[in-house]
Amino acid sequence: MSGGVFTLSILHLESNNPQQLAQRIAEEHRRHPAAADFHRHAPVVLDLSAIPEEAPLALPEILEVLRAANWFPVGLRNAAPGHQALAQALHLPVLRGQERNAALQPETPPPAQPVPANPGGLIMDHPIRGGQRSYARGGDLVCLAAVNAGAEIMADGNIHVYGPLRGRALAGVNGQETARIFCMSLEAELVSVAGLYRTLEPGYPLWGKAAQIYSRDEQLHITALNI
Repeated sequence: MSGGVFTLSILHLESNNPQQLAQRIAEEHRRHPAAADFHRHAPVVLDLSAIPEEAPLALPEILEVLRAANWFPVGLRNAAPGHQALAQALHLPVLRGQERNAALQPETPPPAQPVPANPGGLIMDHPIRGGQRSYARGGDLVCLAAVNAGAEIMADGNIHVYGPLRGRALAGVNGQETARIFCMSLEAELVSVAGLYRTLEPGYPLWGKAAQIYSRDEQLHITALNI
């Protein structure tokens, strides 16, 4: 056996009502069809920090809702002791991570740390066509031409696109939260940084403009790139 580090999506449950969860997922997938495709067969961890310890948890029904949406629940985190026992009875792992008590308190932002240099990287000097996938393992991905619709670009570090960014762009796929996406013209179907994702449409305010995408406080931010 050997150890490994994987990027998993985290679903923060706001309610222990399975019907409400099913409705929210269905509404999100109707509004953003690309999100449904992005989540298909994706492993997901349930974060229960918002669920009170004394609240009953319909965990079997919640798991069925997720599986019906083609998600694969693989564990819990920030679960109360009673909820942990329920997960163990269902053979669902309780993952180590942020303590529940800490999750219920306002967090103090950590001091800024320098971004480590990435030793690896990949430079693409030709357009990336639809259906192609390019991955910069261990470093940044630099695209000197357009990324066309239907293409997918990924990097463990940052992504730089010196042309129109269409298709999908996923930075920090190994969990590097300091990763960013930079592009000269934002026209992407989907962007993601360290497991946080967002689908875009032509009506988005920064559509067709220079932009950067980054994560902060477990939210994805898209801002104009002043050049």
